[in-house]
Amino acid sequence: MEIFVINLDSSKDRLKNIQMEFKKLHLDFTRIPAIKASLNFSKPYINYNPELNKKTYRRPLSRGEIGCYMSHMRCWQEIVDKKIPIALVLEDDAKLNDQLPDILSSIEEISLKWDIIKLCEPPNPKRILASVPLYKNFHLCQYRKIPSRATGYVISNQGATKLLEVRNFFGRPVDDDMQFYWEFSGVIYGVEPSPIGNSHFGDDSNIDSNEPRQSKKTFLSRFKAPFFRIDYELKLLRHNLLCKTPNRKSLKGSFDNPSTLKTSRAEQR
Repeated sequence: MEIFVINLDSSKDRLKNIQMEFKKLHLDFTRIPAIKASLNFSKPYINYNPELNKKTYRRPLSRGEIGCYMSHMRCWQEIVDKKIPIALVLEDDAKLNDQLPDILSSIEEISLKWDIIKLCEPPNPKRILASVPLYKNFHLCQYRKIPSRATGYVISNQGATKLLEVRNFFGRPVDDDMQFYWEFSGVIYGVEPSPIGNSHFGDDSNIDSNEPRQSKKTFLSRFKAPFFRIDYELKLLRHNLLCKTPNRKSLKGSFDNPSTLKTSRAEQR
């Protein structure tokens, strides 16, 4: 499986740390240069839509959040341009579980259709609707609400194509945008327990280090936040009740019958 790591040119310590993580697991990766928030930002705003942001998010995005989103877009574009079937996308503050290589191999054998499989530890536990064994004590899970964070996830070529087509202009942070998966007809699962966490570097994002996110939390953003949360929950409820995509009720049978989850490598070829 192809692996991409998003890393700023100036973040030598983070790169060294993630290289050590990969060396322990005998894995290789391709470094994707992250977009630096403090550079001339007249051009990168071409993908960020302030009007869309006002309609879909509680506050304006920081320059770092915009740079982070566009760094992920670079990975998606690489997957599409090079016709890569499946890839793991990581931020450089990822902490990797020793079982990750075997988990990735198991994901490659999944026969169900999917676009994204979240591997990173969510900030808060999420309700799981269904799950099936994936590898040892790790399970492929179907969430009621997709966890936030984009520290690590596996994405298919189809998933990258969908995101690039629908998210050419964006107004939310990248991890929040994934939670609105019905907007791009996404099929998203997760792995529990999470095989990817955040290293000590994850306590502080260096992409937007010159612009603390706290400064964006104005009175207006705090006032708008509960209304956006309610709006999200209503849209999620509507989707769960009405949507016919594989992400919901139509997958129930597959999760009830684990034998439908996987095919052998020979069958896939």
